[in-house]
Amino acid sequence: MSKELFDGKSFCVLPFIHLATHPIGTVTPCCITDMENDMSTSKKGEFNLFLNKDGLEDIANSNNFKKVRKKMLNNEFPSECKTCYFYEKNEIYSKRMESNLKFKHLIDGAKENTNEDGSLKTLDYRYIELRLGTVCNLKCVSCNPFSSNRWNEDVKVFKGTEFEKNYFKCDIRTEWYRDEKFYDELYEKATNLEEVWINGGEPTLIKEHGYFLKKLIDNDRSKNIDLHYSINLTSVPDDFIDMWKKFKHVRLHLSIDDLGERNDYIRYGSKWNQILENFEKIIQYKDIFRIEVCQTVSCMNVYNIDNFKKFFSEYGVIIAHNYVHHPTFQHVSILPNDLKQEIVSNLKFLREDEKLRLVGELYKENSETNLLDKFKSFISILDKKRNIEISNYLNEWKTI
Repeated sequence: MSKELFDGKSFCVLPFIHLATHPIGTVTPCCITDMENDMSTSKKGEFNLFLNKDGLEDIANSNNFKKVRKKMLNNEFPSECKTCYFYEKNEIYSKRMESNLKFKHLIDGAKENTNEDGSLKTLDYRYIELRLGTVCNLKCVSCNPFSSNRWNEDVKVFKGTEFEKNYFKCDIRTEWYRDEKFYDELYEKATNLEEVWINGGEPTLIKEHGYFLKKLIDNDRSKNIDLHYSINLTSVPDDFIDMWKKFKHVRLHLSIDDLGERNDYIRYGSKWNQILENFEKIIQYKDIFRIEVCQTVSCMNVYNIDNFKKFFSEYGVIIAHNYVHHPTFQHVSILPNDLKQEIVSNLKFLREDEKLRLVGELYKENSETNLLDKFKSFISILDKKRNIEISNYLNEWKTI
């Protein structure tokens, strides 16, 4: 990795060109800004702004969004973006660096389109991420009720525990992702759109977003737009495949976290045979779609990260790693040092940059204490509700 990429600056193009939605309808400057206490969520006063209730202009030019942009233009470091700054401090490639490189051609125009107070002169989204609600058919351990409605089935067991404040029933008051009026407004506020990333919940279960794709296709705009999806491979609808073919480039992120029964435990509700069958279906399109397996890396599967890389590398696909940062008690750094050393010493298939990032995550300092005990308490409660036991699926947990 070139040292020139680590420029020591704070500017990121995303808050100037990007719409990052969240399942309940809130919006942040990007998908990995700090979510603690809603610090990065678009607000009016103390109240969050919501898609389909509040206009996109009001959301984009909310006070905290303006503050982030203004700080970046002054080369100050907004706390909302501390994750990327942490990576770069440790010479790890960050989303900020990736985005500035990808959208380098937009940086000068983005700055010119920004007023002194940080507001945008004209709203014209170039990159959109749509997290289409919480409708999902899985309830992954690393997920929560705010990304999967199936998690609502389990939250009662956390009532009266230390986890209650983060695991409670999530009722989406407005299904913004099903409303054609939202997609019409978005279409008008993204006249020079270059990229759309769609995830969920599980986006293949939300048929209504096909209205937006079809509108881009029918108006001859799709041929100039890159389309990205994150799907869980429980189904691959043929009608979506037909629409995907009409876009400039298509990148499919296939959410798989481990192999065999290990994956069934972590991605609760999935069946490995079904996942492999649908993987074999989608891999047939690897000559026209860019296919990536996206592994959400947590304390539950990091032990098997190298075997996972080996397995999917044999299919000739890209493997991407998305490290869990929230909740902190599922981060890979909570593991005992002897297990961390075993993981690192046995690596054979990860690239050097992947090893560097893994080591950085494993030995990341955390201000919280007793996180391993907290995870054990959490998983014990959850396993009891689901009538399973972690050590029966993830062998390394028998001795932790």
